[in-house]
Amino acid sequence: MASLQKKPHSKYWFACFRDLDGRQRRRSTGETNEKKARQIAQHYEQMAQRKLKPHKALETLSEIIREAYGETVPTATVRKYSEDWLANKKPETTSGTYAAYQKSTAKALAFLGPDAERDIAEIRPAHIAGFRNSLAKKVAPGTVNLDLGCIKMLFKAARRDGYILEDPAEFVKSVTREKQSRRRPFRVKEIQDLLLVADPEWQSLIKFGLYTGQRLSDIASLTWANLDLQKNQIRLVTRKTGKTMLLPIAAPLRSHISVLQGSDNPKARTGPVGAPTGS
Repeated sequence: MASLQKKPHSKYWFACFRDLDGRQRRRSTGETNEKKARQIAQHYEQMAQRKLKPHKALETLSEIIREAYGETVPTATVRKYSEDWLANKKPETTSGTYAAYQKSTAKALAFLGPDAERDIAEIRPAHIAGFRNSLAKKVAPGTVNLDLGCIKMLFKAARRDGYILEDPAEFVKSVTREKQSRRRPFRVKEIQDLLLVADPEWQSLIKFGLYTGQRLSDIASLTWANLDLQKNQIRLVTRKTGKTMLLPIAAPLRSHISVLQGSDNPKARTGPVGAPTGS
């Protein structure tokens, strides 16, 4: 049974108790009142011996703190904490990263269903592992680990903020990626074959991709405002990293651009459907 002792020259009671492995522990209660200190000591012992479920331990601790200090331990449902966490992340991240966090948390809430309305302290490792396993049946390992990583961040923050005592996601492992064959670039003949069967819009996208090396999402959103033909360069901000790129326009790409149908609207896309293919 937990006991109390005072150290020389200290006004606070120290709790003495044994953990689950029988090891002796000592921890300050931060209390000068013996009755309150004994309550805290008993609580320490129950947690150390794992006699209380995490959510019950949090409730008991909340009661002790409320009685001793007049303050309350924060509580929130999984959905509410997720919303607050996203709100805090928005000014800290790029729009692309924030959108990824939104998607991952939405998937987790959808998986939890009614459990998303439970206190976040009631979520167990089985919930997190179940979420991971459900994703693994539907999407690639990289996507699974991306979503799992986001949820791990969320629960780590919940523990730091005092909403949970134990992190249910901490020891849930990522899924293993299958060994994949190494990618290689397209050969010239393969690109020529693609251009022969592609429609005009895709021909333009292929050429912009070939001569700039940028992602399809960035190429597809290029407008005439991104092209500076006087300086012979393309200026764009990548969606994934938010990095500003200044790319020289290669001679073959400039020849292709010269036969595209221009627009007086600088926000118009450079490669509309039906655009000439160029050379």
